[in-house]
Amino acid sequence: MSATSWQPEVYGRSVNREVLVVDRAGVADVPAAQGLIDGAREWLRSRGIDQWQDAVPDAVLRRDAERGDLFVVRQDGMIVAMVTLSGSDSETWGVDSSPAVYVHRLAVAPTHRGSRLGQRLLAWVGARAAERGSASVRLDCATDNPDLRRFYEQQGFRHVRDVTVTSLDGGRQLASSLYERELGLGPWGA
Repeated sequence: MSATSWQPEVYGRSVNREVLVVDRAGVADVPAAQGLIDGAREWLRSRGIDQWQDAVPDAVLRRDAERGDLFVVRQDGMIVAMVTLSGSDSETWGVDSSPAVYVHRLAVAPTHRGSRLGQRLLAWVGARAAERGSASVRLDCATDNPDLRRFYEQQGFRHVRDVTVTSLDGGRQLASSLYERELGLGPWGA
């Protein structure tokens, strides 16, 4: 398992002095990643938000790990955040030739909500995307999740459009909002 370190940056008025270490996850990390998603699902359900209410099949997370697309943040040996990155997402975004990194399954442990870990992980994604020559970072979220949409907008993402997508298990159609952050537009969270 290789580790990539993201160096500290200034976010708005505060400076985070810790180094964020992001590891490429292995198949052995899938149960812990699934646990993060399960915790997020319960939290979202308690707020009446229809995001992630359909299970993410273990096979999807295993495939992410086997491809080297699943990344995790650990603290004291426990996975406290995760994100999956890919170079395309034609099912959600359609065919597009501009180079972009697509964010999926970004989750932070309940114990770390409010710690800016999600913001820092997105900044790491942006740095990684820029290193790879991508023009932008793209993601999607449930249309009925105004707090998450506001969070992405505060991180410099621009709402592109709303679409209907099929759940990962193929069981139903979901309303999804697409967001994009062009790289080179200043610090994340500014």
